[in-house]
Amino acid sequence: MPNYNAKTITRIRQNHFDASLLRDYPKDTLEGGIFMKSYHHILVPIDGSDYAKQALQHAIDIAKLTGASITLLKVANMADIINQFSQMENTSELTIDELSATAQANSTGLLKEFASLVPASIPVQSLFELSAPEVSILQEQKALPADLICMGRGSKQPLKNFLLGSVSTYVITHAPCPILLAHDEKKGPYRHILVPVDGSESSLQALKQAEILAKGDQASLTVLYVASISDSLHDTAVPDTMEPHKLQELAAHMRSKGHNAFLRCQEQLSSDLPLQCLYKIGSPGPVILQTAADIDTDLIVMGSRGLNRIQSVLLGSVGRYVASHSGLPVLIIR
Repeated sequence: MPNYNAKTITRIRQNHFDASLLRDYPKDTLEGGIFMKSYHHILVPIDGSDYAKQALQHAIDIAKLTGASITLLKVANMADIINQFSQMENTSELTIDELSATAQANSTGLLKEFASLVPASIPVQSLFELSAPEVSILQEQKALPADLICMGRGSKQPLKNFLLGSVSTYVITHAPCPILLAHDEKKGPYRHILVPVDGSESSLQALKQAEILAKGDQASLTVLYVASISDSLHDTAVPDTMEPHKLQELAAHMRSKGHNAFLRCQEQLSSDLPLQCLYKIGSPGPVILQTAADIDTDLIVMGSRGLNRIQSVLLGSVGRYVASHSGLPVLIIR
């Protein structure tokens, strides 16, 4: 039987980048604020869909800003090949070998097509694997190592879409690095970046990454604090009667938490980048999406963990709501 643990690697235009172009600049910095120390290696899983191309476009633009290299990864799903094998008549070892070889040939062509979309100024390599997609993505992230994964939020197979299917759920749950989920076509540089914050370290890390992208693209940056009444009731000893003065205390408590979060944000910024601060009351998920629409956001950057572990941004209701319902790209920061 064929060895399905073997990995075939195809490298395309791996060494075409001319590093001498940067010899006059300090390490990790390019004059004018274009290169900044941030991402160094971006992993882009592809499946040939438009969603994957949109994810690649985000990766290209971020690589331009940060000087990162790009690795394209095409995984031929082992389960799909086995399913084809089981449905064919007159099966043999040669038949499944042929199916595997065909999958590799098709993947190689797809990798070449996607690699051709990457500008010559960006180092790019292409990898093919025959395995389970979610496992291969995490293994390659660790092996490279990649400090950012850009994925499409859909696929050719609705039941296996990247956002709600098992592949993306597994990756965004287990990957140790930031993940960008792309949806619509990217139209030029980022112009308005929205960062929901709660004062947690995770949300502040998200703000730092958003600052890098905002400076590189000369985009505006907005931080949003959404005061949840239900969460605030857990934080304060408010009786069930809710007398007027108690309501005022609750409102003051929520405003104070928002104010403290904004102060922490201002302290974290390393530049004089203008920062707009918005304070709103309501259900965080819908408020985040409505605010993104109101201010014409083209990227949402979120931390993976909030102050409340139960309501973690990535695995809890807020992050799941935003990732599931937003038509915008969402960058999740670890």
